[in-house]
Amino acid sequence: MITLKSAAEDENNQINKDEFNEITKIMYDSITTNGDYTDEAFISKKEILISSFATFIEQYLKLHFTGSKEKKLQLIKFISKLNRQKELLELLTDETNLNDIHKAGKRLGRKSQSVFAKK
Repeated sequence: MITLKSAAEDENNQINKDEFNEITKIMYDSITTNGDYTDEAFISKKEILISSFATFIEQYLKLHFTGSKEKKLQLIKFISKLNRQKELLELLTDETNLNDIHKAGKRLGRKSQSVFAKK
């Protein structure tokens, strides 16, 4: 009979730090926007990856795995950066219409107001 403990102790199932760091590097390279992209299919794939990663972090926050308010704030700021990356990619594909730009402007305006209100 396989138990959770025996499966976790199996070396093939354990995730080591080096392996996790390597996967993190791959993910970083996949979601960063650091060049001029012309292929709309490639841009679309990057947008999907960024959205999925942001959703993953949002779920992480909802499940309350973070302990401190500082860590939560750090994750929220990171989600915001991911959303900005996605918006930049959307601008490249000219898929944003006037309503989307207006919504993004309002959102960014609220963010800047909340930053000044906290100080």
